[in-house]
Amino acid sequence: MARKAADLSQFQVNVEAAPAEDASPPRQRVRSSSATPLITKGFRVKPEAARQFDMLKAEVSGNGKDKGPALIAEALNLLFQKYGKPQVG
Repeated sequence: MARKAADLSQFQVNVEAAPAEDASPPRQRVRSSSATPLITKGFRVKPEAARQFDMLKAEVSGNGKDKGPALIAEALNLLFQKYGKPQVG
């Protein structure tokens, strides 16, 4: 007797909230500026990590300028250093 295939269409692993039906995956966008163009990368973090990052961003952004991208660049460079990759300016 042949086994019926399991219906995995509703199966989700480690998802905090179900994605919207019409949600599409994040797209990479290139912003134009006088400096090197920036590419947007989407990723998911735990709520506590997001809160902690927002608090850190507020602490270092005292003059009202958003330091989020600079903090992410610093974190990536530390990660690159840990794994022996060249740092990015």
